[in-house]
Amino acid sequence: MTSSNMAAKVQYTNSPDTSPALDLDDKKCVQEVLGTLLYYARAIDSTIVPDIGTITTQQANPTRKTIEAVTQLLNYFAIHPNAIVRYRKSNMILHACGDASYLSVPKGRSRAAGYFYLSDKPIDPNKPPVEHAPPPTHNGAITINAKIKQEVLSSTTEAELAILFHNGREAYPLRTALEELGHPQPPTPILTDNVTVKGIANDDIRQKRSKVIDMRFCTRTIIKITLKCLN
Repeated sequence: MTSSNMAAKVQYTNSPDTSPALDLDDKKCVQEVLGTLLYYARAIDSTIVPDIGTITTQQANPTRKTIEAVTQLLNYFAIHPNAIVRYRKSNMILHACGDASYLSVPKGRSRAAGYFYLSDKPIDPNKPPVEHAPPPTHNGAITINAKIKQEVLSSTTEAELAILFHNGREAYPLRTALEELGHPQPPTPILTDNVTVKGIANDDIRQKRSKVIDMRFCTRTIIKITLKCLN
């Protein structure tokens, strides 16, 4: 998706790539650049993780359009060479927020994202924050989850619930590591911007036509154990 149509009311995925295929040398160059940049993106500049993920899906059969995207990415690094991650003192409590972009990737796929950071302890870990309560102190990410989902999802709600499920699964080893380091964890708050997903995850609404979601993503089970879905 290009920047020119991000503000459009109706957004479409990019058309299939019909540009010429790259030769073996250019293909190897694309793979080497992506491998190097992925390490840098995971460690420092997480803003480019989605772009690298998109290009990575094409590296097995790269085309002229693929190498143009790689060149644009390298130009970005030439202009912005000094990315910074800032960490602030906190109570070492794991927080997460996530979002999904439904059917924004070719072949009927959706994009998922999750941001995990350490921040303040909730006032009451077993209850969602009260209205107008100050948000937790923002901190640098300890890990980023930015993926293109391979499964074809049936609705925006299912896409949002899927990323909630995957972010909850990502939170488990992080919670374990923090507890073994001596930082006990309350139920981990996971922020979502979808009211329906929040209701399904926290059992605040009655499911009628969303039973199929339970067959693929056992989100409510994860939420009941150690997490808390917020909105």
